[in-house]
Amino acid sequence: MFSIVDFYGKQANYSCGYCKQPKSCQSHGMWAHSLTVQDYQDLIDRGWRRSGSYCYKPEMDTTCCPSYTIKCDALGFRLNKSHKKIIKRVNKFLRDGLKGEGDVETGRLNEGEGGGSGGDLEMGEVARNPRKELAVGKLNLVGKVAEGEVATEGLGVKESVVKAVGSDSNLSAKSQPTSQGSPPKKAKLLRIERKRERLIQKGLSAEEIASSMKAAKGKNVEKSLEDFLDEAPKEGEEAAHRLKLVTIATASDEFRRTLDRSFALYSKYQTAVHNDPPGAIGEYQDFLVKSPLKMLPGQSAPSCGLGSYHQQYWLDDRLIAVGVIDLLPSCVSSVYFFYDPEFRFLSLGTYGSLRELAFTRKLQQQLASISSYYMGFYIHSCPKMRYKSNLSPSFLLCPEVYSWHPLDQRVIGLLDRSKYCRLNEDPAAEDGNRTRPSDVRNVLILHGSSYQRYSSYLKEIGSPELEENVITYAKLVGKVCSGRMLLYEG
Repeated sequence: MFSIVDFYGKQANYSCGYCKQPKSCQSHGMWAHSLTVQDYQDLIDRGWRRSGSYCYKPEMDTTCCPSYTIKCDALGFRLNKSHKKIIKRVNKFLRDGLKGEGDVETGRLNEGEGGGSGGDLEMGEVARNPRKELAVGKLNLVGKVAEGEVATEGLGVKESVVKAVGSDSNLSAKSQPTSQGSPPKKAKLLRIERKRERLIQKGLSAEEIASSMKAAKGKNVEKSLEDFLDEAPKEGEEAAHRLKLVTIATASDEFRRTLDRSFALYSKYQTAVHNDPPGAIGEYQDFLVKSPLKMLPGQSAPSCGLGSYHQQYWLDDRLIAVGVIDLLPSCVSSVYFFYDPEFRFLSLGTYGSLRELAFTRKLQQQLASISSYYMGFYIHSCPKMRYKSNLSPSFLLCPEVYSWHPLDQRVIGLLDRSKYCRLNEDPAAEDGNRTRPSDVRNVLILHGSSYQRYSSYLKEIGSPELEENVITYAKLVGKVCSGRMLLYEG
């Protein structure tokens, strides 16, 4: 199984959905005809992001609003008072039907991702249509490389920790780096976290862990995210409403049966929340339904498989919210979230992010490498986007070295002084996955139905020169992906 991409190169001087300047955005883009889940994991760990099948990487040092990839350590996540209040409000509404008191939600961790009015890039047709349609499923690929040279064909994800070269996608509560602005944890909290990790390693379910923690000595053990969510009315208990969360693959028949209701909810949300009525259902499908990710089922993935999913929130028999997520080898990546504006009083955006965090922790029991919750981009220069730091501990990706750094007072201070900065303090640190000139010759090229190394392709077409477009592509996707994905050359 190969990833197949068409690199578009630099997209310059288009309008920004954050600062609203008309010609200030700079990025590089490519159309993904297909992507393995491992390749996409490695790409987002280099600052890439997908919108439908279009993948883009902001040019951080020149664009108006530098966008830093942000993730939360799901295993080390700690609830704050606001989170607890929101979960209690939802549980109370389910139990007695009362709205209760509280602030109406003002933000969601991935609202406005890629554009202020709905999440898509404001780049016209380039971000919405491939330059050429490829019937990927019908391609009979012929390799002109030595047998066994492309070792990652048919790539699977093993149960061991999966990491891209030069990345650290698997920080746990134990392995979090210390930071100047983070106070040390109290011994009691450390003991609780260590005990929870031991129970997770034993393979206990979330319910069994919660029961064990409650039965432990010292009755005042800090309640977990799962503890608070578990206080919702159970089956058989008297309740005004039932909330059911259904996770379905976007390519499934089950999803197709609910497509009309999902699109109707999206249309209502876009109109009421963003004042941006959507077009036809086809645009919705291109943006939030169709995905280049190839499903990875079987023993090397969680029971549901890795790939693209919608998590549907059903209140009784009414669809009130949808979370669009990608399940990848090291994380759950949040793509978008939309909800029924009639239920804004429940703060469904934040509630949904907490449910996705809990889902990440549950998946980690099946696949140990899944330990992070990716929230898209953090844009410090745009105050309305800073709420993404409300989930703690969170980490930002250095745009030069591609190392992860705690979103603490040191990093905030750097970003206060300059909207673009190198987050890694070590001047000698380098990108461990960078491409050198010799690596560019190893780029895999797809021409027609055959693929070969770029060095062989140049000989075939009689060109001695490396093309600037291919050099840029290899630099941006990194050595590993450039030697593993197929770059479409028409």
